[in-house]
Order: sequence, then C-alpha cells, then structure tokens
Amino acid sequence: MPLYVYNPNALLWLWLVPALAGLFIYAAVKRRQALRAFGAGAAFISRKREAIGSCIAAALVVLALARPAWNLQEQLLQESGRDVIFLLDVSRSMLAEDMHPNRLENAKTAILDCVEELTGDRVGLILFAGSAEVRCPLTVDYAYFRMALRQASPDSVAAGGTMLAHAIERTADKLLDPEKAGMQDVILITDGEDLIEGLDEIDAARLLDAAGVRLIAIGIGDRARGSRIVLEDEETGARSFMKHGNTEIWTKLHSETLRRMVASVSDGVYFDVASGPFDLARIYRQIMEHAQRTSTDSQTLERYEEKFHLFLGGAVVVLLVSNRWRKTR
Repeated sequence: MPLYVYNPNALLWLWLVPALAGLFIYAAVKRRQALRAFGAGAAFISRKREAIGSCIAAALVVLALARPAWNLQEQLLQESGRDVIFLLDVSRSMLAEDMHPNRLENAKTAILDCVEELTGDRVGLILFAGSAEVRCPLTVDYAYFRMALRQASPDSVAAGGTMLAHAIERTADKLLDPEKAGMQDVILITDGEDLIEGLDEIDAARLLDAAGVRLIAIGIGDRARGSRIVLEDEETGARSFMKHGNTEIWTKLHSETLRRMVASVSDGVYFDVASGPFDLARIYRQIMEHAQRTSTDSQTLERYEEKFHLFLGGAVVVLLVSNRWRKTR
C-alpha cells in the first residue's frame, strides 16, 4: 500500500522524541539520588512505562503533523464557468511606489482577491514586459495559479520594456479556444509605460475581438506626477532609483493606448484606477453578472486519503494507558 506524506518537513521534529527520552532518564537519575538521601524505606513511583508512553505519543503526534495518507482516491471535477486570462505587466516601471507597496504587488494582490471569488472558472496567467511568457495555462487548479502569480517579478521575462501587442498575440495563439467564443475574458493590468515599437496594439486587440473575447483593461499608476522606479540590491538591501544617464527616471500611467485598444473592440472595458485602491473582484463580478457560462473541461484529481487522525487518536490512547501503569515500589 503506497504511503504519501503531505507535510514531510514536520518529520524534522522527530528529534524531540530522543530529547524527551533523555529528559526522562535525567529525571529518573535525579529521583534515585534524592531517594538515597532519604534512606531506606522511602516510596518510589516507577515512571518507566509513563516515559515510554510519552515518547511514543510524541512520535505519533509528529507523524500526525506530517499528514500521512494512503488509499488513493479519484475525484471528478466539472463545473460551469468561463475562461479568465490575466495579462500582467511585470516591466521595471511596475516597481514604482505610487501605489502601496508598489504597482506590481498591488496588481498581484488584486488578482489574488479576484481569483478567490471565482468558482468553476478556468484561469490562466501571462506575464509580459519586452516579451511574454505563459506562466499558468488555463486550469481550475487555483493553488497552482496562485503559486505562479506570487513568483511574478521583472525577472520573470527575458526582455525589458513593455510590448502589449506581443502579449495579446501570444494569448490568442496559446490560450484562446475558438469553440468558446463569447465565454473567454482577458484582464490586462499595466501602466502602459515604456511601450516598445513593434506589433500594433490596436490590431492585436482586434484579434481578441475576432475571437469573441472580452477585453478588460486596468490602468494603474499616477498619471499626473508619476513616481520613480525603485531598485533594491538583493545582497545588501540597499535601495536606489533607476536612472537614464545621471537623470532619475519618473514613470506615469499612459492610458491613451489602453483607451484606444478597448475602443477598437466591440466588448472592451477600461478602468483607470490610477494610484488609488481598486477592487478587481468587484469590477469583474459586475461585468460578468449576466455573462454566458459553459461547462469547463472535466478534470480528475487524484488524492490520498489523510489518516493523521489515527495517529492523534493513538497518541491519546497511549498517554491514557501509560498513566495507569504507574507502580509504587
């Protein structure tokens, strides 16, 4: 029977068992020394069985914390939902601190909150700057999506700058399904700063329109004064600001391109959140209130049945029994 441990790091606490045994041995030696000081005839309560029981119980508790499991079970998941693809700008300008703690972390938090309210929807993640990378294909495994999102940083893609058109083209090529026209959404979050010349953003947006995809664009960042781009040394933690030559770079929200993109498609929506707080979950919920939904692809999840309660119950039984074994000598 295969055995699986969901939390193997907990097994490191097994060192407590020999440590506890050592304490019992030390206490026994001290008690014997105290008895010799009293002389013959003093009563001695044997704690040998209690010590053994306590050590066994401690081992069982640690094993329970490791979450042992066996008995492989299969569960079929199939729910109705939409495909939601998040396009997240991870260019250096997203490190500007005109939003707390910065634009990128604020966007990641908003996406996590949005995903918390999704039920049955498949989610995907594309990170882009000067190039675009699919970090999470469409899936209902939200835990995997969250892991991929939390790791997002400017180092996640090879090239700097911001190439919106390439990110949209990659989305159309890798994640869109022609058979799900009208049931797929692309949520684009960017400051629109430092756009690289290349594919036309308007033409790229029309690719989504032709595929029946709704485009929701979120513009973040101070559009008036802007903010400097913070750089932090990984070794020393020293902070500095990005410069072009000897001049510090200030980055602002450039919303004109985003407005033109959503205006060029039949079902586009643009939200200019600037540097204020925004609730992406509420925004998406309002837009999708009467949206069409479809059955997502069924997925079979395999999971071992957890048996930690058996070990906890065994620990309690051992402690109760061992305390009844005391003998007075």
